[in-house]
Parts: sequence; structure tokens; C-alpha cells
Amino acid sequence: MEITRIFDILEKYKHDFNDKEDALACKENGKWTKYSSKQYVEISKYASLGLMALGLKKGDVIATISNNRPEWNFMDMGMNQIGVIHVPIYPTISKEDYLYIFNHCEPKIVMISDNF
Repeated sequence: MEITRIFDILEKYKHDFNDKEDALACKENGKWTKYSSKQYVEISKYASLGLMALGLKKGDVIATISNNRPEWNFMDMGMNQIGVIHVPIYPTISKEDYLYIFNHCEPKIVMISDNF
């Protein structure tokens, strides 16, 4: 399989590591939650479909404010698949930095992962 776009990695990943049970993992409420390669591909696809259902399309800008978590990967791949521009923002920057970034990129939506 030839990889020409970032999200092409998903199909290669699914093919090469289909039985891998812990492609991504995080700790939630003191317990590890694992996502298989297959789940990574499927959830990323559903993220794409959800974004399109919201009316987002190629060229739209989405800003995300998130710590390191599997959901960031799902959304990033989902955004790549439909051609939106992903502007990831570190969650602990200053209010002034947020304003600068938002004014510069003019996101259509901002997705926030959690209370910080």
C-alpha cells in the first residue's frame, strides 16, 4: 500500500497490526483503557462522519484544546480524512496566547477535551 496522505496510515496500520489490542491506551479512573488498531481506524472514521454531519468541510478550521489522550488521535485522523485544518493548542497557554491563535486562525469550531 502506498501512503500519500497522513490518514492513509490508518488502513496500513489496520492491515499490518489488525490483531494489536493496545494501539492506543490511557488511564481513566485508575484503570487502563485500551484501543485496538481496528478501533483506532473505526473511531477515526466515525469522527469524520460526525464532523461532516456538523456541516464541516474541506478547508474549514477546527481548533482543539486537549492534553495527550487517544481521543486527540481519533479526532486528528478524522479531521485529516475530510480535509479540515486542525489547529491543536496546548491546554496550559495564557489567555493572551489563546486570543492570538484564535484571531489568527479563525476556527469554525473549538473542541475542548476536559476542564483544565
